[in-house]
This record gives sequence, C-alpha cells and structure tokens, in this order.
Amino acid sequence: MAKSGKKTTDKIHNSLIELLECASAVENITVTEICEHAGINRATFYYHYQSVAAVFAEIEDTLRSDFEHTISLPALTDAKTPDANFFEIFFAFVARNATICKLIVNSPHTGDNTFLTHALEIGRNKVSAMMTEIFPDCPTAKIDYYYTFVSRGFLGLVTYWLNGDMLEPIKSISDIGAQIAYSGIEFLKRQQQ
Repeated sequence: MAKSGKKTTDKIHNSLIELLECASAVENITVTEICEHAGINRATFYYHYQSVAAVFAEIEDTLRSDFEHTISLPALTDAKTPDANFFEIFFAFVARNATICKLIVNSPHTGDNTFLTHALEIGRNKVSAMMTEIFPDCPTAKIDYYYTFVSRGFLGLVTYWLNGDMLEPIKSISDIGAQIAYSGIEFLKRQQQ
C-alpha cells in the first residue's frame, strides 16, 4: 500500500477507535461519522473499505498480529515458567490498546470474538507446553482444567482493570495476575501421578 494510502487507512482506524470511546458498539457508528472525524470524503472511505465492520475487522487483525508478535518475544518463548515479565508485557499490551481491548472484552458477543478466541488459543498452546514440561506426570486434562480456570479468571481481571480505568499501575496489576496464576500451579503439583 502506498504511503498516502497507509496514512488514510491509519486516519480511518484512529477515527473509529476514537469514536468507539463514546459509542456503545461498532454497529452504532456510521461511515459519515468516521469520514467527518477523519476529515475525508465518503468516496475515499469506500475506496479502502466496504463498511465500518470491515474497518473494525482490520483493526482486530492488526491487534491479533501485534499480540502474536508480543508473546513470541524471546523473553517469553524461552521461559520455562510463566515469569512476572510475561504478565507485565501482557498488561502493557492491553494498556497500549485499551480502547479496543475494552470494547472487545465488554462485547455481548465476546464468546464469538475472533481476537479473544485466538488469543486464548495461543495462550492455551503456550501454557500447556510449559506446564507439560514442568509437570510431565500431570494428566493433560488437568492442565486443560488449570488453563481454562486461570485464563477465564485472567480475562475477568483484565475486564475489571479496564472498566476501572486502569487505576492500578501495570506492575501492580501484573503482580496480581502472576500471583493468581502461580497459586493455581499448586493444583497441578498435586495432580501428578
């Protein structure tokens, strides 16, 4: 995409994200509102996108790609345990993308959300591999129970933090997440056969 095209799509993305701070859902935002906010005309919008939903899908794809990159960093992939660094990196990612993350976690269609489904699946693969290595005699089903419980609790923690205007600093909230996740590891220790 040419530099001017990228600049235009960035304006459209930023306009939608800013409008989402005041709207309750993507469906409540119109192409006209985005165009006025971005300072472009409708023909320019439709040159790049077919709908507001298409803009949101592209933002979500970018978020997914950024998330994959973030958790593939060597500091995270080489770790043998989920260290505090993981939690800080995760919460820093959420903070950088707070508006869109807040919309995603508060969506009434969260269960169908492709970004969350994808993020939880990436987490499942990473955590399952890590816990299987640490606890080789623990049944796979028990590791799945652990991940399901912790990931859903983690999602609740992120939602609570975002909806509370992220009052706790990243270091504090990541420490809370780490402590909760570590306490669940005791369950896995007891499940080894």
